[in-house]
Amino acid sequence: MYIFDVLNQVFDIWPSQYSGCRFASETTYIFIAMARVTEKGIVGLVGNLVFYTVNGKTYVRSEPGKRRKSRGKRAGQIQSVFGTVSRFGTPMLKAAAEKLSWKVGRDAYNRMRGWMRNLYAERNQDATWEISGRDSGMCQLNSEVDFRDCFRENITVTDKGKGMIQVTIPPFTPKLTLKSPVRTMKVNLKLIAVTSPFKEAGPRYSLCTEQISFTLQNKPVPATELVLHTKASAKNIAIIIAAIEYETTDCLKGQCITDPKWLPVAALAMGRLKK
Repeated sequence: MYIFDVLNQVFDIWPSQYSGCRFASETTYIFIAMARVTEKGIVGLVGNLVFYTVNGKTYVRSEPGKRRKSRGKRAGQIQSVFGTVSRFGTPMLKAAAEKLSWKVGRDAYNRMRGWMRNLYAERNQDATWEISGRDSGMCQLNSEVDFRDCFRENITVTDKGKGMIQVTIPPFTPKLTLKSPVRTMKVNLKLIAVTSPFKEAGPRYSLCTEQISFTLQNKPVPATELVLHTKASAKNIAIIIAAIEYETTDCLKGQCITDPKWLPVAALAMGRLKK
């Protein structure tokens, strides 16, 4: 039996609009390269028709059309948020990087922007967005060392209003709380607040820093409250970054070690300044 005889038999089962269709010669089935002819009939793709056999009976259906991947509303929102965070958040990170002893690389920028993007997407539409470490979660900028391993106490961030952000350090004993390299004499805890209106008008960002130092000893240090005066307006986006720097006997006076494994840097909180 020639292949076109099989095709003619198959078309006999197709609806009436195809009745009477006949393949006159083998040259008429060149387009069926995707189909497979068996003793029981034809199986596979013929043009835009799909032939298949169930329980010895041959059926045919139209091939489903190709569907375009829809970029839904959610995907569009994510892309828009990422663009906003990248445009306004990057200058904030660059400004903070200038205050750090650790060199901020591309991975750190990407990690920080991803953290900012997730928080901004989740909280930007809220009536209030509290600057809180509990709500933000910590973002480790330096992936080589975890800030929480080097300072084993919980640092609290509170928005006091009028552009002032209070950072509270609980009482602790440096020898027990701080993880430090050998021959450490002094530990500096640097706090950075960076703010931005997240809009084109006005300054792109503002920055302020505070630092507290500890001698590595067994004498307890009382609770400490530091206030970062951002001088920024209400509704500006604020990020609080903390960094630890170690001064050892091997360092020149006033300088810290530069080994990345001993330069923990982390973002503590992100939110919107209140009045």
